[in-house]
Amino acid sequence: MTHVAAGAAPSAAPEHRDSADPLPTVARRASRLEHAWWGAIVTGLGALNGARPLSDNSFLTHLATGRLIRAGHTPHTDPYTFTAAGRPWVVQSWLASWWYGTLEALGGGAAIRLFVVALSGLLAWMVWRLSAPAELLVGRLVITAGALIVGLFWWNERPQLIGMVALAAAAIVVTERRSPAWLLPLFGVWVNVHGSFPIGLAFLGAWAGLTTVLARRIDGRGALGVAAAIGGTVMGAVVSPFGFDLITFPVEMLKRSATLIFITEWRPLALDSLASIVFLAVSVGVAAAIAQRRSWPRLAVIGLFLGLALWAVRNVVPASIVLVPVAAPALAGMGALRVGAPVAWRRMLPAAVAVVAALTALVAVTDDYEVSAYPVAMADRIEATPRLRQGRVLSYDYVGNFLEWRSGAGRRVWLDDRAEVVPRAVVVDYVRLLSGIGKPGVILDRQPHDLVLWNAKGEIADYLRRSDEYTVVAQDREWILVERVGSLPPA
Repeated sequence: MTHVAAGAAPSAAPEHRDSADPLPTVARRASRLEHAWWGAIVTGLGALNGARPLSDNSFLTHLATGRLIRAGHTPHTDPYTFTAAGRPWVVQSWLASWWYGTLEALGGGAAIRLFVVALSGLLAWMVWRLSAPAELLVGRLVITAGALIVGLFWWNERPQLIGMVALAAAAIVVTERRSPAWLLPLFGVWVNVHGSFPIGLAFLGAWAGLTTVLARRIDGRGALGVAAAIGGTVMGAVVSPFGFDLITFPVEMLKRSATLIFITEWRPLALDSLASIVFLAVSVGVAAAIAQRRSWPRLAVIGLFLGLALWAVRNVVPASIVLVPVAAPALAGMGALRVGAPVAWRRMLPAAVAVVAALTALVAVTDDYEVSAYPVAMADRIEATPRLRQGRVLSYDYVGNFLEWRSGAGRRVWLDDRAEVVPRAVVVDYVRLLSGIGKPGVILDRQPHDLVLWNAKGEIADYLRRSDEYTVVAQDREWILVERVGSLPPA
């Protein structure tokens, strides 16, 4: 038996410890924080986060693509830009796009928002559930809050949200030792809704390795889970409109690393946002706690996904979710506050109905779209003028997404944010325009276009106003729309 002197701490706390009081015979007053509603609170906060108006530029192109698919035109080449016209395009999130288009047809933007509300609440509840092995309140709140704060910035209407729900569901299957058969349909759907499924496979492989090392014997159930997930991925790809290209798509994306480096979400993680700061702080703090307990296998898995997040900021979201089930068992015993026993569903039902009603009312009384950051008035001008409607528009990538949502297919956009189809030369010239590198006239001359839609302030706008090659069509405080002289038929 090991004896510890009064006031001293053991050199390494066990990874699991009994959650009972050390002195069960002594009465202990429960704190007001030790209630049973924490899961409901976390779920409600997640759902509220999802109730925001639709505004993400990538989502706009996903929705435009969903409309095409519903009309019977599943695109296999780029239908939107004139710079990538005819280039092969694997619509990795084709099923999510179709679903968005279907929801819009059934209930407009409000139906899509309610779907996002439901997914965000479900994901928050899953994260809380995955934190259960931490047992006590402090540990559970720390790792759950880390994921939720990241979610404030990243859980939105993009198909990535569906992929993160799939990741959390896969984690529940393996951590709660449920049948690996659940992973077969899960990954069959995941491969068709978002390209993050390789991270799910990586997590399952890491978890199988972790449990094998901790148990000092091969985890057969974990190996079956990996096999089921791979099988589901293959079957899901086979029945899709794109076949095995869905599986090879992430690899093809990595081959375009020279282009991806120009895209913000593919750049290395930097301390330039609250989400990044909180994620790193929680990751480092949890890693230190795990290292103190000498749970090196868990630390290795956390290091793997932290490395992925450091490599590309878009991986912060899955890493923040993976952190929860991997770290939770090693945080058991942190603090003294307990979490109350689960609330009976009959007691929970009235509160749940009230929350659902409140969120539905919030969606009903607020605008479905927030597009104030986009050039709405200029797009209206283009659409209202037949000769301008024929023009090829050179503008920002996010404006390209917006115009695709407004006008659909037509190959009238210079570029959007789809790194998988936009030619690298176009991206390089775009970065030069944004960075003020080179003469605007020289760069613009290299890119075919009829109209330029740009910020009304700055060097490029000044050049467009004074150049004899352009005529100002319209301008306001934020935007300027010019026509290239002689490129469109006369009025």
